[in-house]
Amino acid sequence: MSKPYNPNTQGWGFALVVCALTAGLFGWAYSVHNATYIHPRDPMMQQVYAERDSVKKAGGEASHEGEEHADEKHEGEAKQADH
Repeated sequence: MSKPYNPNTQGWGFALVVCALTAGLFGWAYSVHNATYIHPRDPMMQQVYAERDSVKKAGGEASHEGEEHADEKHEGEAKQADH
């Protein structure tokens, strides 16, 4: 004879694994949040962006040094292609 079916005894192991995984993911998300979150009124962020904001308020544009170097690189490649 077989055992009578009891639905209350099946799946508890899997449910425990899912709950443990969920708790672990919440803990990981909390640690990442604490390591990377910066409050909008953080005084250090005002120092970091002060130069950029002052340029915007003055009506100028920030210098793009990388674009100047990229243009020089392309001019050099064009000269080499001509030879």
